[in-house]
Amino acid sequence: MKKSLFLVLFLALMGGAMAQNEGVTEYVSALITFRDGSTVPQDSLSKYGVVIQTRSGRMATALIAADHYQAFLDANLVERVQPSTRVFMRNNQVGENGAYMDRPHKGERKARTKKPVEQDRESLRRDMIPEEDIRNDEAKGWYLGLMLGGSSNKLDVQKTIFNGVWYSYRGLNVEARVGYQFNEWFGIRSGVNLISKNYADKLTVDINGTERKYQTYHQNQYLQVPLMADFSIGGEAVRIHFMAGGYAGYWLIQYRDGYVYKTTEPHHNTGYSYLFNEGYDNRFDAGVAAGLGLSMNVAPRWQLMFEGNYYHGLISVAKSPSKMFNRTWNFGMGVVYHF
Repeated sequence: MKKSLFLVLFLALMGGAMAQNEGVTEYVSALITFRDGSTVPQDSLSKYGVVIQTRSGRMATALIAADHYQAFLDANLVERVQPSTRVFMRNNQVGENGAYMDRPHKGERKARTKKPVEQDRESLRRDMIPEEDIRNDEAKGWYLGLMLGGSSNKLDVQKTIFNGVWYSYRGLNVEARVGYQFNEWFGIRSGVNLISKNYADKLTVDINGTERKYQTYHQNQYLQVPLMADFSIGGEAVRIHFMAGGYAGYWLIQYRDGYVYKTTEPHHNTGYSYLFNEGYDNRFDAGVAAGLGLSMNVAPRWQLMFEGNYYHGLISVAKSPSKMFNRTWNFGMGVVYHF
């Protein structure tokens, strides 16, 4: 008889425990940012066990079923998900619209609690999700871009056999960019850059005892590969970038156009493509670089970039005895796509 009573009591306790755990679901509590103007269909949210609790504009607090959490991220339905903790909720604590149920139905002797079924502290600590932004449109990883703009170059002449003045001159700049973003504030970038490093000069040259003045425009095209660290600050939509690093390049071509001043009147020299003198011209270029930029999110994964960079040449464009270095600014804008 005692054994029978013990068995009945044990089964009753087990049944109570099962009833207590029945209807409990594990959720990830998160803050969700919807895309501008987008409304995710309710059936799409229900598919991944997403329950919206409160919403204001683009922001919403939500519970996401833990077993569907990764699938919800991969579906890329919203712009941003910021997870907080894992919690257990009884199904009768979550209403159809996602609000916690806090009013008892008729006939109920006790109001349903607003608090979730809590795990013990140690278990909850183990299950905490790092509070970091999961930025679906600007996730860490690779990106590609295209930049277009202009350049301004001046020759820094430190030693030369010529007597004259050198002026800055404008040109064009095109860059195919590739980069890797390690986190929201730090990345590295490189690419292939076709950049003009033009300049003008007015020289006085003694030719066989006769002093002649030359005014020449030098149009130089370089193929350049920069490598720069990219630090950024700001918010989700707009960020300011600070770049620093170096570059290496190769002098592709020079095109000259200008005047020779004789004793009476200037004589125009027809423009021509300059033939490099391997004994005098140094076609390899390298130096340090720095830049400042602004990025704006214009669509999921797409950014609009505005930036300016400065390239400080450390290798003379002419071999001994002349010492002349490129000092180049470039300004431009472009688009970047994050994978």
